[in-house]
Amino acid sequence: MVHVRGEKGFSLVELMVALFILAVGLLATATVLTSGMSSNRRAQSITIESTIAYSVLDEIMARDPDDTIFDTDQTDVVYDLDPDTSATTRTVHGVTYSAQLDIDANNPVSGVARIDVTVSGGGRSITLTTFRRTI
Repeated sequence: MVHVRGEKGFSLVELMVALFILAVGLLATATVLTSGMSSNRRAQSITIESTIAYSVLDEIMARDPDDTIFDTDQTDVVYDLDPDTSATTRTVHGVTYSAQLDIDANNPVSGVARIDVTVSGGGRSITLTTFRRTI
């Protein structure tokens, strides 16, 4: 081989090292993207569950304080998330959610009811708690 003076280029070893570094960087990027997509799905699920739970709480809190629902303890009452049909569940993005309502009358003090709403779906559940004056 004839080498010309001032000739520049890469050797095969340098090229292989550069490709290896590029491959490691691309693999790390793919891992970060996959992790981000998984976290995004989990966050979306939590947002949907929270929105449903807040919706149920808003409907309960909108009731008159003299409503008889606040007079006695009620546990594991299935809340109807779809009053237009016979189903008591709601399906969002292929996941079916259900809600349960617990009411503790006169808790923590007389004239105040503790209200717990638990929304379940997709193997997860979220519980929100609030208090309602009943007198």
